Amino acid sequence: MQAECLYGINTILSLLKVNAGHRKIYSIYIVTGKKDKHRLQEILRITEEKKIPLKYLDRDQFRKLFSSSILSDSEYKTHDPAYFNHSEEFSAAQGVIAFVSGYNYSDMETALRTELKSGSIFVMLDEVTDVGNFGAILRICSAFNVDGVIVPKNRSVSPGRRASRISSGALEEVRIFSVTNLVNAIKMLKAGGCWIYGTTPGEDETEKVADAASTGFNFPVVLVFGNEQKGIGKLVKKNCDLLVKIVHTGKMQSLNVSVTVGIMLYILRQSEKGIKA
Repeated sequence: MQAECLYGINTILSLLKVNAGHRKIYSIYIVTGKKDKHRLQEILRITEEKKIPLKYLDRDQFRKLFSSSILSDSEYKTHDPAYFNHSEEFSAAQGVIAFVSGYNYSDMETALRTELKSGSIFVMLDEVTDVGNFGAILRICSAFNVDGVIVPKNRSVSPGRRASRISSGALEEVRIFSVTNLVNAIKMLKAGGCWIYGTTPGEDETEKVADAASTGFNFPVVLVFGNEQKGIGKLVKKNCDLLVKIVHTGKMQSLNVSVTVGIMLYILRQSEKGIKA
């Protein structure tokens, strides 16, 4: 299996400290002139502690290695090459790259059996396929200490190099659970003691939808978010314990899904503290 190339100081530090995807780290390369920077020193220290192969390259050698790894990346080949700004990507590398194995999904059944806590929070994404939204959501989930993100096996973003870069390392900090069927996953989560809250704009007057800010959430919690075109699927919505919405007071009545995730997690953490958001 071909190694993936990850890069950027935040990403490599997250990889070394957390490594939520249980990647094997094959080697790390650093531009010689940058090795004295403080945060790179932390990378060097952890790399040495973990006995990971490390090599210093001059700037030209580093650029050549970086370019060849990006051009051979399967994600590059499956997207319009014009999407990639090579100079921008090279700048984002910040003088450090790592060659690693692919991201490994966590097992949800094991997590429910051995790690579920009274305050656990999970985020479920129903067909969120935009890598920009996915990366932003991972950053938000890391910031709010979410226990894991649940995605369907099909019609979801792949946890590859692009997601890693956009998430600024959060991909390496947040566990992702890939499931064949979201409805079956919801039933498993309910059996494990979780409460399922689906988010919706609340535009369908036939639906009973609560104001998220006024809801007393029961923990452990699973928050379900749909994509921006279709929202949550009908069967997924039907299996939620409660539908909630963010009440908008301004003229704009729609929000990006990653923004919605951020607001909902803030409300949830306030609710957990017993503070009315």
